[in-house]
Amino acid sequence: MEQLIDAIYRLLPTKAGQALSVTALRDRLENHDALLTCATSKTKYQKVQRQLDKLEVDKAGKIFVEPYDKENRYWKRCEPETQLANLLRQLSLLQDVIKQRLPASLQQQLDDVMQMTAKKDHWLRKIYVAPSSVWQPPKLDPAVTSVVYQAIEENRAFSCDYTTIKGKTRRVTLVPWGLMTKAEKVYVLAIERGSKKSAPVTYALISIRNAELAGPKTILEGLPADTDLRTYCERHQIGSFAAGAAQISLVVRFYGNAGRNIKETPLSDDMQVQELSDDCREVTATVYNSVELRKYLHGFGEQAEVIAPTELRQHMRNELHAAIKRYEKL
Repeated sequence: MEQLIDAIYRLLPTKAGQALSVTALRDRLENHDALLTCATSKTKYQKVQRQLDKLEVDKAGKIFVEPYDKENRYWKRCEPETQLANLLRQLSLLQDVIKQRLPASLQQQLDDVMQMTAKKDHWLRKIYVAPSSVWQPPKLDPAVTSVVYQAIEENRAFSCDYTTIKGKTRRVTLVPWGLMTKAEKVYVLAIERGSKKSAPVTYALISIRNAELAGPKTILEGLPADTDLRTYCERHQIGSFAAGAAQISLVVRFYGNAGRNIKETPLSDDMQVQELSDDCREVTATVYNSVELRKYLHGFGEQAEVIAPTELRQHMRNELHAAIKRYEKL
């Protein structure tokens, strides 16, 4: 359990306008083990006040006090390193999710924070991140991620054996722009050295083998200095895998319970939902006519029907007929 004095210090805001009184701190920490032994609210108040007095001495110049109404209010000086440690402690509950998104140097820090948090038995004991019931996240080779992440951090190229989705493997030298994550997968956005393409291509990290650091990148090979990876990917539709796909006005009907909660994860900013009956709702949205969209719609099976556009309706019909033919083969 976190010590009371540490819990108080963690809760203290870093802005005077958000300063907290002893009463407010006592109320937020009323279930702390150190206060549960106190018989009355008054004794809890006194115990918090003693810890604040101690903090004023131990962290002289870092704790600020101002009179307010009938009692003082407290705040602390912003300490980036302490804030980062507290942030990592909270993020450690998502260790498996965020670890692959951190620089190699911070991955070890996260491991250390994870162990420290587990020993304190405070937050992680109350959190469970449920896995997918269908797939497992890819198990990346630490030797590969170490090289790739170092190349990104140090603006260097790296060589590797890369296996395409068609199963072909070849040796390539890549100049990484950065990392892109989608669902459970991590991709390296990179330009292949010697390629005539000026735009980066996505390389699945799970498909990289035998990675070795190469020389430094040139100015023209790297991510342009006047942008960031998020802006670049959004502008060129890299993250959506919809590059080249046309926008369409989708009209789809969902039956039964399908699409009942679609407003929680809308298909677009202009999406509208019309309840046609207790068992049917019609959704209209401006979306990209991508493979990802069709996979999404197929996932609802007979509970989804594309109404418009006509071309997409016909395409879905053809794919379903092809699937039926496969299932007819015993």
